[in-house]
Amino acid sequence: MRLPCSAPAVLSLSLLLLGCAPCKKVHASHDAFLRDTAPLTQPRNLNSIPDLSGPHLSLSIPYEVLDAVVARELKKVPTAKVPLPQVSGVSLGTLTLAVDSVRARPAPKGQLGFRVIVGLRQGKKTVLQVNVDARVQPHLDPQAGELVVALSGKDVVALEPSLDANGRKQLGEWIWSQLPPAARMVVDKGAVSKIAGDVAAQLMRQAAETLRRELLDDLGELVRYELDLPEALPLSAISLQAGERHLDLDLQTLLKVAVPLPAPPATGDHPRQAGLHPNLIQVRIAGDTMAALANHAIREGRIPERWTLAGEPDPQGPVYVGVGWAEGAPDPIEILLWTWADECAHVILRGEPHLKVNGKTLELGTPRARVEKVVGSFKVRAGLFFDKTARKGLPLIEQTAAATEIEIAGGAMAVEVAEAMVVGDEVILGLRLAQARGR
Repeated sequence: MRLPCSAPAVLSLSLLLLGCAPCKKVHASHDAFLRDTAPLTQPRNLNSIPDLSGPHLSLSIPYEVLDAVVARELKKVPTAKVPLPQVSGVSLGTLTLAVDSVRARPAPKGQLGFRVIVGLRQGKKTVLQVNVDARVQPHLDPQAGELVVALSGKDVVALEPSLDANGRKQLGEWIWSQLPPAARMVVDKGAVSKIAGDVAAQLMRQAAETLRRELLDDLGELVRYELDLPEALPLSAISLQAGERHLDLDLQTLLKVAVPLPAPPATGDHPRQAGLHPNLIQVRIAGDTMAALANHAIREGRIPERWTLAGEPDPQGPVYVGVGWAEGAPDPIEILLWTWADECAHVILRGEPHLKVNGKTLELGTPRARVEKVVGSFKVRAGLFFDKTARKGLPLIEQTAAATEIEIAGGAMAVEVAEAMVVGDEVILGLRLAQARGR
């Protein structure tokens, strides 16, 4: 509870003003801080704001990570039969269509591409492989923190089969091997090679149609990626770009971030941090976003707002805390402290950010903070009371990793922080997938 500034009637007006002024400044500073860090109430569209310089945070997911998990599920995909045309009056019967592999690929902004390699088999022998390139439209729900990418009939916007020259040659040789000796006497091998071109074109169309009808439509979903972000992250917009090697997601929040990440490239992959393992999911968070996330957590009660003068959290403590980020400074993280109990003071502590991974919890603090600015009490200016507070560190992303799941092909995968670093005014995390517990 804030105490009004008062003075005995015998004090002069000047002494009264000297005593009240610091408290008024401290109260005004804290009120302004709460006002300036309050989340927005209306979502923003990342693609409709021309002056938006960049996202608040971004994810870069290597295709290899997605492909490896999907590959383990392909053996569960059913097969289908594809009838073959007659050649010189000889029936070639049917081939069995099976999905050999599915790999994520580049696509126009807002879409994700897949290359589905379809094998056409006679028994266990692969006669031909057809490449079917698909593009799908993901479902993005920022308010629910969900991204769903499914290779299903209803989400496919393009399905294009292709076959290289070697595949056509391979098909011609197979057709020739299927003809009885009598047929070979009236049809030369060159003519069969020409016929094989027409058969190949027909098989490509049939493979794509069978894939859509019997696997994508009937089965429902051949591939599904579902990313559930933690509820503590108040998203307002998600933008998706399928680059050459990574699925890149740019995220906008409802939080007020003065300095976001640099604007991403219009095409191609987002930049990756040098030294980060290529198979890790990269998360880039602007420093100002980190501060905004911390203040949002304080506002929601996930981080204590009030502390004692000894630096211990206490719901009745006289010290109120906030977090800031000084862009471009060598010691950018700011711990903001206010008190108006026995003495009024507003203290800004600055230091180099320090990341600590503790299991699935990530903490960001500044173990060597120094007093940058003080308004009010000289005792506070000397840093006598807040030394321990500055050095405790605040769990700014507490349980974020544990609360995040990626569902691939029906199996839930949790993410774990494998690497964490601060580079300039960005926090870089490297996440790996692990089997979700209790599944």
